[in-house]
Amino acid sequence: MPPEADTLDPVTPWRLRQILMPNASLDRSFSHTLQTFVQDIRFSLKFFASNWKFSLVAVVTLAVGIAVNATVFSWIDSVLLHPYAGVGDSGGLSLVETVTTNGEHLVATSYVDYRDYRDNLKLVSEIAIGRFTPLTLGLEGNADRAWAELVSANYFDVLRVKPVLGRSFLPEEGADQPGAFPVAVISYRMWQNRFHGDPNVLGKEIRLNRHQLTIIGVAPPDFRGSTVGLVYDVWMPITMANEMGTGGGTLNYRGCRDLTSTIVRLKPGVTRDQAQGEISALAGRLAAAYPGTNRGVDAIMVPVWAGHLGAQGILLKPLQILMAACVLLLIIVCANVANLLLSRAVSRQKEFGLRLAFGAGRVRLVRQLLTETFLLVLSGGVLGVLLMLVLDRSLNRLLPHVDFPFDLRGGFGVSTLGFTLLAVLAVTIAAGLVPALLSLRANLSQTLNEGGRSGIGGTKTHRLRGLLVGVEVALAMVALISAGLFLRSFGKASRIEPGFRTHNVSVSQFYLSNAGYSGEEQRSFCRKLRERLESAPGVVGVTYTDFVPLTNPGTSPQDQIDVQGYVPAPNEQLLLHRATVPPGYFDFMGIRLLAGREFTERDEPQQPQVMIVNETFSRHFFGEASPIGRAVHIGQGDVTIVGEVKDSKYDTPIQAPYPYFYLPFRQWFGPGLNFSVLIRTTGDPMAVIPQLRREALALNQDAYFRTMPLEDAVGYSLYPQKVAAILLTATAFLCLLLSAVGLYSVMSYAISQRTQEFGVRMALGASRWKVLEMVTRESLMLTLPGLIVGMGTALVALRFFRGMLVDVSPTDPLTLGGAALFLIAVTLIATYLPARRAMDTDPMIALRCQ
Repeated sequence: MPPEADTLDPVTPWRLRQILMPNASLDRSFSHTLQTFVQDIRFSLKFFASNWKFSLVAVVTLAVGIAVNATVFSWIDSVLLHPYAGVGDSGGLSLVETVTTNGEHLVATSYVDYRDYRDNLKLVSEIAIGRFTPLTLGLEGNADRAWAELVSANYFDVLRVKPVLGRSFLPEEGADQPGAFPVAVISYRMWQNRFHGDPNVLGKEIRLNRHQLTIIGVAPPDFRGSTVGLVYDVWMPITMANEMGTGGGTLNYRGCRDLTSTIVRLKPGVTRDQAQGEISALAGRLAAAYPGTNRGVDAIMVPVWAGHLGAQGILLKPLQILMAACVLLLIIVCANVANLLLSRAVSRQKEFGLRLAFGAGRVRLVRQLLTETFLLVLSGGVLGVLLMLVLDRSLNRLLPHVDFPFDLRGGFGVSTLGFTLLAVLAVTIAAGLVPALLSLRANLSQTLNEGGRSGIGGTKTHRLRGLLVGVEVALAMVALISAGLFLRSFGKASRIEPGFRTHNVSVSQFYLSNAGYSGEEQRSFCRKLRERLESAPGVVGVTYTDFVPLTNPGTSPQDQIDVQGYVPAPNEQLLLHRATVPPGYFDFMGIRLLAGREFTERDEPQQPQVMIVNETFSRHFFGEASPIGRAVHIGQGDVTIVGEVKDSKYDTPIQAPYPYFYLPFRQWFGPGLNFSVLIRTTGDPMAVIPQLRREALALNQDAYFRTMPLEDAVGYSLYPQKVAAILLTATAFLCLLLSAVGLYSVMSYAISQRTQEFGVRMALGASRWKVLEMVTRESLMLTLPGLIVGMGTALVALRFFRGMLVDVSPTDPLTLGGAALFLIAVTLIATYLPARRAMDTDPMIALRCQ
């Protein structure tokens, strides 16, 4: 008996050789298994070639599901699971962030506080810092933009990053000696692009902010820095902060909380909760010792994925929602492919019967079917990976043209490859196992006698396919409702009035502080540039400020204040956001003056210091009394309130009003701050940019800037809502399309099985519309249970994302009703196409077949 037989006689020569030569037996067994596997593959390929339409639909369906899931997983991997590319043991890292006792996230830590953490925390083995800093690279008149991180000397050691060339910083280069060590580690990208991969780059100098720095190392190619989503060009000791234009407050003022990252590694055996208790106790001692800057300020320790500065702070919730939607899509894909395989298995019953009759084992038959499914899914996976490379930059495409080095690509790394392989395996089992197992139940005699009209193709199979369609419909309903709610939410958020005018306005960010210019030089530059531009053709108005509302959430400057006559609540933090603005700013922006006066040219540095507050500031500190003439202590002196203006939006359009104030640009703008110039025109705001560039360079050869319409810049504040709305809508569309394909497949097969029945009915007098009614009723009976289950599931699941919805309830009846009607309409369309074949059945042909 040959080894290929399913059962072996124990006394055959083949069995005797197995007993006497066990190793040879194993070799023959492996060879036999490999041979049959190759046979399965060859047979599968022939089957796919002869059924290419079925194969194409299945492969494309699988490719879409796998590509979307792999793409979103790659984003989650790069933003949340492995946010620090190129970093060793990133799972052991945590972040220290600053919060107020009333729950507001200040996020960043001051350098002075960091030194206290570094010297006093006993449960932390290492602590490093980084500060985001834009720099001017190159010579005047030919300058470019570079993005740097000012870091502690142990930065690369804490992150376990070794330069591919040269060294990282020495301990003495991080000592508190401002400007003593002008050295830099450059990125691999800068090394390749600017220095053409020169192996002798070490020791060369690079000009940053009109200062020469010596290159001591080159970072690894995959290392981007410690701000998730940003790509840095260069790293240097934080003691170079003054020379890099951050202002004296960075190194010396405890209230200057401008560090981007405070990264810690805990000692072995120490939990994050234990370290949290220690750092909170230390923050409390600092608050008691320095009430002027630290009153009401606490510190928290969070995992990197939960940080608030960086892409993870923006995309955490949208990516969670997207991943959930993608899981729904993958389940729909499995159900759809299982339906296709079931319909194909029904048509192959005679083939299965013949193979069983000729001695093939049922296990071998199941293995053949699983091999076919695996090849289908593998082909879909390969096509899905190619499609993923196209989808990978979707997050970047949704970004407004902000002046930051964002790169939110996930990339096809080891984690994504592993996820894709697991998805292929899971889909193979989920989609192929049910049809394969049902083939085991085929009745051999009935299959051969009836030509394959019974067996697994009966009522049970039809019910199973109907159940799969119901699951698809339910999941599509969840996706539709989610997309509808987030689309409505994004639409309402986009229509919220920001409290200022954005139409026909361009915003240009300048970085003269980072080029080493003094506060007076920059104030003079702004004033002269405005005078020159106001006379340009098509220009309606010009203003400038150190913070443009809604363009960069969470970056508005802050000052610690003390309001005369106001008694703060226990631990109330009075570190408030503010902006410095010139005369005419409120009129330019369309922010209405409620009381007092605007700033004037008389508000010079040598004049008494003044400020303007918003109405929430006035109401919070003075109640119904007028704020005009009241004194507020800021920094080293008292400031008099001279005006009150209408509330507007500052960080995002959806936030509640909070106290905010404005200071005169001439009195308060200084080194370490950057400014933006806003130009309002009669037409396209970008048309005046060539004129702006000429005038700016005529005044200062280091006047490097980037420009975008203010309407586009404001769009950044709604980026999380935009991501959730657009990508959820795309995913919901795919879910709906695949569900419609599944329903079409089931109804098409069901109608083909009832052709004779419809013919008999029509021969007995039933009208074509009666047949359509029967088919439609059956289709709705398949759809409605899934619709109801999906609606209930959505109502439960979406409660967890209520915080992301703007002025829309998860139980919004308009969205729920609209999604249900839309799904029913798609169901009717998917049903009508096969129903037309039933309506066109010739009764005579059907009766003759009967």
